[in-house]
Amino acid sequence: MYYFIINPHASNGKGLKIWAKVQKYLNKTANAQSYEVFMTEKSGDARRFSRKLTENSTDHKIITVIGGEGTLNEVVDGSCLDQDNISIAYLPTRLDDGLARCFRRKLHFKDQLRNLFHEHEDRVLDYGVLSASGVSRRFVASSGIGFDAAVFQDLYGEKCECVRRKKKIHIGRMTYLKTFLKELQKAKKTRGYIDMDDEVRHEFNNILFISAHVHPYEGGYKLGPNADGADGYLDLCIVSTKYKWRVLWIMMLSLVGRHSRMTGVHTYRCREAVIHTERPLPVHVDGENITLMSDVTLRCVPRKLKVRI
Repeated sequence: MYYFIINPHASNGKGLKIWAKVQKYLNKTANAQSYEVFMTEKSGDARRFSRKLTENSTDHKIITVIGGEGTLNEVVDGSCLDQDNISIAYLPTRLDDGLARCFRRKLHFKDQLRNLFHEHEDRVLDYGVLSASGVSRRFVASSGIGFDAAVFQDLYGEKCECVRRKKKIHIGRMTYLKTFLKELQKAKKTRGYIDMDDEVRHEFNNILFISAHVHPYEGGYKLGPNADGADGYLDLCIVSTKYKWRVLWIMMLSLVGRHSRMTGVHTYRCREAVIHTERPLPVHVDGENITLMSDVTLRCVPRKLKVRI
């Protein structure tokens, strides 16, 4: 039995179009009757569906996610992964999302389907966990605190949800650039510190954002260029600079992963990081806005996520 969790609205309705192609493929195979479909309608549905499918389950199950990184994040966040009997396949609606860029760069759509419905070895990967008072969220690719999370919040925040349901919205380059510049203008530096793996405390006076990476990409930027995805570590990128417009150059260089030597950029690797900032900052996991926080813990859970690529 195969299980599909589908966000039909992802990427302006592309989720539904991809599902139509998958159905067409299914009808030509022996799997035509051996699948179950769950369509999301609102935020949280994918998490609820995956919890229902995996809670107290002893059988091996393959859950295929058709949607964006937010849908994948909810499925991973809701799944019970302790028994090692759950595999998650991912058919992204955008080829430029983080995991797509890591694993599927030139993989043809039909090749992805063949890998899904035929014997194919799963990859066992790490995932991250963000914890704070009353909050615990998994993330597949990255989590961010500060300016980067504010950009995601502005682009994909709840204030846009009602509009997105009524009509298609394409977030193009100009829209993104306007949001980037607006949030950079509003961004305020803050003091804070990071304790990594119970070792030396690193203090910063002008934090603009902190990103933690299981995989290299975040929103198209290669902020964690050396992140492996299966080594048990998080790669941290901290941008702390008195001159916040320097972020423009940092982010431009991060498109190709060459930002780490710039003044104001600090990179580390750790299994766990305890972060404190003097004032609350926006926080995201895989591009999904959480809330404002000033104290969070980020940790890596090694090799517990089975992914069928």
